[in-house]
Amino acid sequence: MDFKVMTEGNAVKIELDGELTFDTHRDFREIMNVIRDAQSDIEVNLGKLKNIDSAGAGMLKLAQEKAKESGNSLSLTEVPKDLKTFIELLS
Repeated sequence: MDFKVMTEGNAVKIELDGELTFDTHRDFREIMNVIRDAQSDIEVNLGKLKNIDSAGAGMLKLAQEKAKESGNSLSLTEVPKDLKTFIELLS
């Protein structure tokens, strides 16, 4: 999994690319650090995500909780159609 972090106005935007699976959980720690340190709301773009498994879904849930602990919100954008139902289960 690759990711890019961008700041636009008051929002932190994170773009995921590739797979979000158990095998990428170590890489996801870097994203969790960004979320922990963010001073604003966070947007995670899933448009380039090719695959997600239950571990990946759990990581997104943890990311939402971490953002909330920091007083921020986390939204998921550009959710691929084939992942939409899976992602909706996180809500």
